[in-house]
Amino acid sequence: MWLRVLIAGIIGGIVVFFVSFLTHGMLHLQSRTLANISDSPSFIEHVQSRGLKPGFYIFPDMPSSEEQNDAAKMAEASKRFESGPAGLLLIASTGIPSMGEMLGKEFATNVLAALLAAWIVSLAGADIGFGRRWLAVVAMGLFAWLSISASYGIWYWFPHNFTHDEFLCTFLEWSVAGLAIAAIARRPPIVATTLVDKG
Repeated sequence: MWLRVLIAGIIGGIVVFFVSFLTHGMLHLQSRTLANISDSPSFIEHVQSRGLKPGFYIFPDMPSSEEQNDAAKMAEASKRFESGPAGLLLIASTGIPSMGEMLGKEFATNVLAALLAAWIVSLAGADIGFGRRWLAVVAMGLFAWLSISASYGIWYWFPHNFTHDEFLCTFLEWSVAGLAIAAIARRPPIVATTLVDKG
């Protein structure tokens, strides 16, 4: 059974990787929601002048944990957010990793995710049919989207178009990979044996 899980995980990961290439590289889901900043050189110069280290920043400033109990401070922060602009700023480390490195890491995470999905599917009884095994894999993908991407849209204001595209990518990738995983990571049928009384 473990060999089935291993094969299903590897094949499922390969499928996710190539469907992801289709959704991101050819259909341009998610990347189409990213907009360039006008006059980016002057913006970059301003960021450099602030001396911001690589990290995740929010603006305007959020009240500290101590200030969150102060009604006046919270009201002031609310007004700043209402007047805008407000947002998040991600400062990445300088230097872009090689395409080979990024693709390698992406492939590895795809295979690991597919291995987990295959293992979970393998726990189903032999009487669970292909359709329900496939639905289980799709449900795992949607669970990941709901627990991570949807929360980012709620708490970190990720644009609706971005989270919507993320949903489409997740659904397509795991719907197709689920076909392979459901077909391979299945328990063999139980063969009934008859005991013969030799007495």
